[in-house]
Amino acid sequence: MRRAMSYVAPWAGVTALAVALSWLGVRDVVRSAVSERSAPPPIAGPIIHSSPSDLPGPTSIGLPTSRPASPPAGKDEGPSPSPSPEPSGRDDDATPKPPDNVRSYATRGGRAAMSIEKDRVRLVSATPNPGYETRVTQAEGWLRVDFLNDDRTSSVIASWYGQNPAVKVYEY
Repeated sequence: MRRAMSYVAPWAGVTALAVALSWLGVRDVVRSAVSERSAPPPIAGPIIHSSPSDLPGPTSIGLPTSRPASPPAGKDEGPSPSPSPEPSGRDDDATPKPPDNVRSYATRGGRAAMSIEKDRVRLVSATPNPGYETRVTQAEGWLRVDFLNDDRTSSVIASWYGQNPAVKVYEY
């Protein structure tokens, strides 16, 4: 009996320690999964991670711009493109200008610029705000840009599969 207890006691102690460490590792994941049930489901696909320190240029873009009141249900509206300036005909005016179909979406986590065409949407840039990282996921008919930090997620989701391109912004 004494010999059996000399094996059972250490096994029980090590098992209890393993369970405690496992719980400490997954409790935040379980807690966030339960609290974010109203968020859109994650979309599988290739993931690109970046942070402000990985990007060239300034690391701060200031405060995110505020969004106007939400449009009526069923309508997605983005900022309207500005009209193209008239060409001056001068040779020194060779700076490239973005096309009229590029729209920028500001969120708490960063800014995403997308080129919206009649049958597809392409990502032009995704710039996270300080403290956020960027995850870009794309497949046939949709594109998703997430700006993530420990507490918040901002998502810009474009879809065009079997429909005209539509872009929605989610904050959660």
